[in-house]
Parts: sequence; structure tokens; C-alpha cells
Amino acid sequence: MNENLYDLLSDVVIPDFSIIDDGDKKIVDLGECGKLETYPLFPGIILAFIDIDLENYDEVFIEEEVSSRFLEINHCLNGRYAYTVGDDEVIYFGKGDLCISIHYLTRTLPDFPLGYYSGLEIFIDVDLANEYIKGYIPNFDLVEFYEELENSNGYRLVRSNEKIDHVIGELYDVDERIKESYYKLKCIELLLFFSITNFVSNDNFSLSVKQVEIVESVKKDLISDLSSKITLDELATRYGISKTTLKNCFKEVYGKPIFKWRKEYKLDYACKLIEEDKLSISEISRKVGYASPSKFSQAFKEHVGCTPSDYKN
Repeated sequence: MNENLYDLLSDVVIPDFSIIDDGDKKIVDLGECGKLETYPLFPGIILAFIDIDLENYDEVFIEEEVSSRFLEINHCLNGRYAYTVGDDEVIYFGKGDLCISIHYLTRTLPDFPLGYYSGLEIFIDVDLANEYIKGYIPNFDLVEFYEELENSNGYRLVRSNEKIDHVIGELYDVDERIKESYYKLKCIELLLFFSITNFVSNDNFSLSVKQVEIVESVKKDLISDLSSKITLDELATRYGISKTTLKNCFKEVYGKPIFKWRKEYKLDYACKLIEEDKLSISEISRKVGYASPSKFSQAFKEHVGCTPSDYKN
């Protein structure tokens, strides 16, 4: 019934993934990179729960053209997800956000700026699913919805809100006994929601490729020497960008203000150094930019929940 949709996976995921049949679901095993837990819902519609943890996304995803008209609905539970639309527009979405997109317009390699991602995706072959969905929602035409996206910029991005949380959020924790029926009901509810929603424009939701490149360069500067002091003024001057634009662009990519992100990066790196057990706590403190071990200990406890010494033990 949905072989075209599983063929799509073979076109965009590394060739050596495996599909495991497990009752009413199929698990797409990506090895150490994670998995997709998929449920066929209706003709032309598959629900996939995504859980990935990776250093290099191009070891998992490949870019190939597919012939069918696919609609993708992505909801982010944790992490951040991004892909390029057209030649010079990059969109990012994070926890609680919903993105509806056309596969072939957003088929460039996805990016996961935080190195991990979990959420769900609904794959829809609009030509196969349209008449079936009309049996439930007579006034909603999937093909027309697809073509409206196609004639604009190929996607709609909806930031986290109570309506989305209500429709989508409940899908992540469902009693095993009712999963199959519940997933179908929620899919219809989501499409019903689309049928009456006047989606706002996507202004201010995207970055240019150049802006993304600047953010990536800034990130490298921030982590190249964690003991160094660096200011927003220095970074803005170095890359010829205003401080406000730099702050906004960085937060769009990584979901956090620049120096909050750097502080958390330092403390996460400190955790790795403690686990390696090659340096003393004082040496680690200096290495991640804390002149005072007591301030390091306080910041570490606020971030991790225990002191560096307790973490080591």
C-alpha cells in the first residue's frame, strides 16, 4: 500500500540501513545514528517517529530526486532541524515547531545543528492519499494544498503554540493498546486543522546561505579556544555584520543566545574531560575559561545538577 513511501526512504537515507518488521510498525534502523519507527496509517500516508544522534549528517542522508509528489509534515520534539529551500534560503525549526513542506523543494541535505534530533514526520503521497482523505474531510484537497505550497515557496513554518501542542504533542505518549487507531485519528485531526488554518507568511523565518556560513564561522571562533575572552563587538566587526543581526542569526541556527550557547558548550565539554579523567578539576576549570574553580563548580552544578567532584565520582 505504501511501498512508494518506503522507496522514498531508500532514496534519501544511506544504502545500508535496514527495515525491521515489528507487528503494525516498521523500524528503519540507522545503526549507531539512530532509528525511525514508522507506522503506515492510510494509503499514501506514513507516520515516522525520528530519533537520531549524529556527528555528520551526510553519513546518513543522501540527496536524490524522487518522482512522486510527497508532502512532509515535521514536528520537532527535541533538537533543531534545518534544510535549504531553493538556492539561498535556509529554514530552522526547534522544539515544538511544525514545518509543512514539499519534498522536492526541500530535498537538499538536512542539517541538525545540535548533533541530535527527535520528533515525528508524516510522509504523504498526495496523489495516492487524496481521495481517501476526502472520505474523512470532503472539503480538503491534498493535491490543491500541495500545489498552493508549490506555487509559493514550498513550505509553511508554524512556531510552537497551544494548538500545535494539542494536536501533535499527544502522539508521543500513547498506550500500546490503542496506538494504531489513535495515530490515525490524530492524523485526520491534523489535516482537519490544516483545512481551516490560514497560515501566515514565512517572513523572518529564514536565513541566507551567507548568514548561515557566518554563524558557522562564529561557532568555530567560540570553541577554538574555550579559555579565551571574546566579545560580540569583536565577532560583529570580524564578519562585517551588525551585532543585532549576528545575535538573531545565531539564535535562529542554534536556538540559544550566543554566550548562553557557549557557556553550555563549555560545561558539556568539561563533562567529557572529567569522564576522560586525565586532568584535575582545576586544570579543567582553566581549560574551559574559568579562572576561579569555585565559579566553575557553581556554574557546573547549575548546568549539570551536581558539582564537578561529584560528577567525577
